[in-house]
Amino acid sequence: MGINKTYMRIAYASFGTIVGFSAFLVWNFVYNQPWTGAMGGLSGEGNTLCSDTCDECVLALWTLITHIMYLQDYWRTWLKGLRFFMFIGIFFSLLALATFVVFLAIGVLYKDSFSDPQSFFLSCVWSVMTLKWSFMLTHAAQQYRIEFEDIGILSDF
Repeated sequence: MGINKTYMRIAYASFGTIVGFSAFLVWNFVYNQPWTGAMGGLSGEGNTLCSDTCDECVLALWTLITHIMYLQDYWRTWLKGLRFFMFIGIFFSLLALATFVVFLAIGVLYKDSFSDPQSFFLSCVWSVMTLKWSFMLTHAAQQYRIEFEDIGILSDF
């Protein structure tokens, strides 16, 4: 008897949510580095709650909710919700790619050091983490949507 893959995905998404939230707290309040958190690259002015680390946390939480709703068999009756989750994942993937390029360009322009905790290169790392979770959200939503579309077609006959 093997371990159910869905339970492993739930555990991984739970871990990602906890790590993302703790990273959000550390980078915004301990290091006081809002541009690592700032999604739009607000040039380091002000402290914002809309951040790459918080986006990672939110996307991991959305992925977790997607898997839990799959276990509760909720998606069978709401395929449009899966489509919405898939489009949100695609949107954040594009946004994460754009922020990666922007933070990389700013880091090169200012000649930041890789070892400096105030570096824009660390923002690139969190953009990649956001890209990972947005991809996982898109993949899970698409996988469950395909599964339930097949079941819906069979029940029509």
